[in-house]
Amino acid sequence: MAIYSPKQVPSRSQKKGGRPNILDKLISTLQRRKKQTPPFRPPTITTGTQRVWKLKRFSKTTMLFIGLAFALLVAFWLSSQLLIRSDIFRLTDLRISGTHTTTERQIFELAGLQRGESLLQFNTKAAEARIAAHPWVEQVKINIQWPSALEITVREYQPFALVNIEDPKAKTKRLRYVDREGHVFAEVGQGQELDYPVITGALLPKDIGANVFVKGGLADAACSVLLLAAKGNAILPIQSVSEVHIDQQQGLIVYLIDRPFPVYFGKDRLQTKYFRLVKVLEQLYAKKQVDAVKEIRMDYSDDKILVTGAKIDG
Repeated sequence: MAIYSPKQVPSRSQKKGGRPNILDKLISTLQRRKKQTPPFRPPTITTGTQRVWKLKRFSKTTMLFIGLAFALLVAFWLSSQLLIRSDIFRLTDLRISGTHTTTERQIFELAGLQRGESLLQFNTKAAEARIAAHPWVEQVKINIQWPSALEITVREYQPFALVNIEDPKAKTKRLRYVDREGHVFAEVGQGQELDYPVITGALLPKDIGANVFVKGGLADAACSVLLLAAKGNAILPIQSVSEVHIDQQQGLIVYLIDRPFPVYFGKDRLQTKYFRLVKVLEQLYAKKQVDAVKEIRMDYSDDKILVTGAKIDG
């Protein structure tokens, strides 16, 4: 008869062939779960005294943080005031360039500057916006050269022609300048230059937008004709063009300075018509028949030009 310890007692399954039965599996699973389950810990009970102590500790930390932040804020404010009042950052050198129609005094006043003012308080973006609002200013750039210098560079619009804009509501006309890109800017003031060709006629919203000629509109077409003349052709230079009238039905009608007859351009093929007109005028000047001309119709047909009052070849 064999004697076994509890660890050595063979299970029934071992007795029957070494195969574990369901009871053995259940016991093994319970034993593993017992090992994995953390021991029970009773909940921590916070007494009233502990709560008060924690609240006081939190309040002290918060007050310390607030006091430190306030001290830093006061120190920063005092430092900034000392720097603002310091002579180091006071404006002593101001340079303004690019002014022609505008004056340095106008730009200086628009910038909102005063000599001796601290540059630490100067807002460059706001000053640029005020200067750019001037009708003659196309672009402006302000550079601060620390610690006490300021440079303002202005680029003005360059007049190319005049445009007579009609205001149907007020029933008035305003003569304004326009540049090569079709930007409409300042109104013509007393004593200002007027020796430019004038674009006249009724301009519709499809012709002019927010102070700029709309691409493809009749105002833009008038500007294109003037740009062709500005290339310096000896027969038809821009100096010889007095007016480009806009007619919503007939298109462009060009008038020359020393000739009273109209030249009807129409609305399309402007470059081709311009160079054909140059050839027609060249023949008229050569044959001394230009004084007899009553009108020239460049829009007569695609391949023909109608000259009333004079005879030319072709």
